[in-house]
Amino acid sequence: MSIFYAVGVGSGNPLEMTIQAKQILEQVDAIVIPVTQEDANSMAFTIAEQVANMQHAEKLKIIFPMRRNLDYKNYLKSGVLLPITERLDMGKNIAMLTLGDVSVYSTANYVRQIISEQGYQTKVISGISSFSSASAKAQLSLCESQENLLILSAVNSPEVVKKYLSQADNIILMKAGRALPWLIPMLKELDLFDKTIMFCNLNMPDEYIGVPVEKQSYFVILLIKKGGLY
Repeated sequence: MSIFYAVGVGSGNPLEMTIQAKQILEQVDAIVIPVTQEDANSMAFTIAEQVANMQHAEKLKIIFPMRRNLDYKNYLKSGVLLPITERLDMGKNIAMLTLGDVSVYSTANYVRQIISEQGYQTKVISGISSFSSASAKAQLSLCESQENLLILSAVNSPEVVKKYLSQADNIILMKAGRALPWLIPMLKELDLFDKTIMFCNLNMPDEYIGVPVEKQSYFVILLIKKGGLY
């Protein structure tokens, strides 16, 4: 029976890709390469090809737009996944790549859900999440002892983010790039600026780790530790 695999390749460092992910990518018949537009490159594929030999596999480049108001589940049901289901019907095994871990804000998990609902067998291959890799680089724990940890998308409104900032000991703010113009003043207002570390373009040549500053990038994470960073 054919299987659809959602495969996390880690946060950018090829050395962080798991042995299991490598094995699956070297075994499947086709690999889904997610891109935001036709002429775009896939960072996930660039990482994976440095670790796994995928020359044998058919490459399926599928466009997954990054639009804030896009209803992804309806979009995925519009026929965009036909190249995948057609090959699954032929008995082929397929893997779809995703940055970080499949369980965290991943298009691959949306796809897996739709594929599963259509009766196909699916499996998830976990990867190292961006915030786990980030905290390791900064040598910071995400939570200790009885502390709690909240993972939140900064795509939410300022009001929603401010409400949740008051409810957790440690907060990971994902997708924070566009929100920085209002996030930074908010952190200062709440006396959290000095308790926040920013990660931008993790494991890329222009990687930045330090105090929050305004940078235009999709790959921005803030780690807020109310008990202090160090």
